[in-house]
Amino acid sequence: MEQLLERINKAPNQLKLGVMFGVVALMTAANYFLVVEPTEQEIVILQGQQAALEKTLAEKQEIAQNLNERRKEMDELERKLLAALSELPERKDIDELLAQLNDIGKKSGLEIAAVQPGPEQPAQFFAKIPIKVSVTGNYHEIALFLQEIAGLRRIVNVNNIHLGGGIVRNDKVVLSTDFLATTFRFMDQPKAGGPK
Repeated sequence: MEQLLERINKAPNQLKLGVMFGVVALMTAANYFLVVEPTEQEIVILQGQQAALEKTLAEKQEIAQNLNERRKEMDELERKLLAALSELPERKDIDELLAQLNDIGKKSGLEIAAVQPGPEQPAQFFAKIPIKVSVTGNYHEIALFLQEIAGLRRIVNVNNIHLGGGIVRNDKVVLSTDFLATTFRFMDQPKAGGPK
């Protein structure tokens, strides 16, 4: 090693300068190919990953924002479904309706002679439930009773109204009235491809 150093010391300055530039150039090239270029490639890869992650983040933020809107829409739809099911329930619930008719009749001042539910009549997606009703009262009480039935949340159609001959009772004309009240219920549809 000492001999190499002596040779370098004895060499002319131009050769020393050339060797020094050669060593510096070799070290610079080695540094570029071994350190700088791999680092730049890694930076490019990481920038691509960052761009992909930012895109994914933007998509997920949009989904999160839409999720809140969808939840509000779902809550509104559930509220509307509950309201619709009160008008067209899934179960027969005829006892509850009969109790309501009885209460309305008493509040209207009527004497309820009969309330007879008939057999359920299935249709496409609903079933009709006819109820024969016989009441006694004056014209105003009967009209008030029918108006209260129209105000129920559950759908009830009244038809075939027959007003009987009037009789005078306690200074008022009392009519015997028969009509058919028809209510409905929602029927589950069979699943497509299922057993029929």
